[in-house]
Amino acid sequence: MELDRFEKVLKASDVKRLVVTSTMLAMLPSVDPDWDIPIRVFDNQRHRVYEFQLSGRRRGKYTKPAFQSRAWRVFAKDRGIAAGDVLFFWAEEEDPFHRTQYRVALYKPHLFP
Repeated sequence: MELDRFEKVLKASDVKRLVVTSTMLAMLPSVDPDWDIPIRVFDNQRHRVYEFQLSGRRRGKYTKPAFQSRAWRVFAKDRGIAAGDVLFFWAEEEDPFHRTQYRVALYKPHLFP
């Protein structure tokens, strides 16, 4: 059963780390700036599980939480993420087989105009 959904047109900066918008943050666990929170997601198109780390950023110019983990960069590389791609992210009831509560999918508008 789908609970919440989110979509984001990705920017070039999202390839290294995905900045989590307030809409997306509403469906994720509370952010603790002192600890990264593991977020297990299932890639709906590749049928693969990734574990992103949700990081609260306190220092510097940028304070929005982000997925900054190695797993996010692996996902970005595996999927060939580029600026302009659309990321779909949604919450579901827990999937006991994959131990995930979230799913992701990617739309590449330049491949399917």
